[in-house]
Order: sequence, then C-alpha cells, then structure tokens
Amino acid sequence: MTDTPSNYAQQRSPTSLEIAHQLPGPIERVWDHLVDGELRKLWFCGGATADHVGGKIVLEFDHSRLSTRATPPEHEGGGRVTNEGEVLRFEPPNVFAFNWFEHDGVEHSRVTITLTEKNGGVELHLLHERLEKRTDRVSVAAGWHAHFDLLGDLLRGEPVRDFWDVHLALEKHYDDALP
Repeated sequence: MTDTPSNYAQQRSPTSLEIAHQLPGPIERVWDHLVDGELRKLWFCGGATADHVGGKIVLEFDHSRLSTRATPPEHEGGGRVTNEGEVLRFEPPNVFAFNWFEHDGVEHSRVTITLTEKNGGVELHLLHERLEKRTDRVSVAAGWHAHFDLLGDLLRGEPVRDFWDVHLALEKHYDDALP
C-alpha cells in the first residue's frame, strides 16, 4: 500500500493532531477492532474497554507482538507499558473517545475516534488533543499512523507489517514535518 498525503497526521492546533485513514468495512468490524482488547492487540494494544461513559479503558502495550525486533528502539524505552483512561463517549459503531492517563495517573491527553461509512469502506478520523510537547506530537503522530497502517493490513487480510520498521520511518517524517 502506498501512503498518500491524506493518510498523514496534521497538527491542527499547538497541542492537537488529526489523522484520517480509509479502511475496509464493514463499520461494525472496524468498531470491534477499536474496542475489543483481543482484536485491538493485533494492531495496537490490548486491555479491557468499558462499554459506557465513565468506565475504564486499559491500554496494555506490548509492541513485541507487532514486531520481529527483539527489543524496541532505544529511544522508545521499555517494550511493555500499561496506561489507563476513562471512556468519554461510547456510541457504537461511530464514536469512541477517552482520556489517556499516563502511568503517573495524571490526565495526559484526549482521543476521539469517529468512524464514517465512505467510498465503500470506513473512514477513521482521529483527533488526539492535549499533546503539550513537540516530542509527544511527533511520537504520537508516527504511532497512530503506523498502528492504523497495521489495522488496514489486518482488515484487508494482508500480511501485517513490522510495527517498528513502519514507526521509525514515520517518526523521521513527522520530526521533519511538524512545527
């Protein structure tokens, strides 16, 4: 798959990023891959997700499931991290939003994902807000972009690319492209 500029994250404010990604449907299948921890861990991270506003989302990252590299790149730290958040919107199969708390329990950012049926597939639109540091925006842009590429591979039934190979190339792009 060749990326087009429309797949790339854009900085929409000093502390927010937006990205749109076209995926194969049906929309219910994409929704399930967002909220079901067993499906989500195949392209992003595992963990339980409450199906109601005010409930908890657990984000259990283990990128070794998504990469053939024995260890993640040095600047990415450890390979396993668990974060928690609170579900802000849960409107199947269209809107899923949550606060993302870092390991220190402090609210770090807010994620809103909207799914829309479009052009025979599903457009996934993500808004990630409250990214105060430029280094966070670069890493988050590369991360979401890489994870959505893997989700697309998975939904199309194609071999899923190596996460770190995709992420590192995108991280360089976003380091050059984001203000």
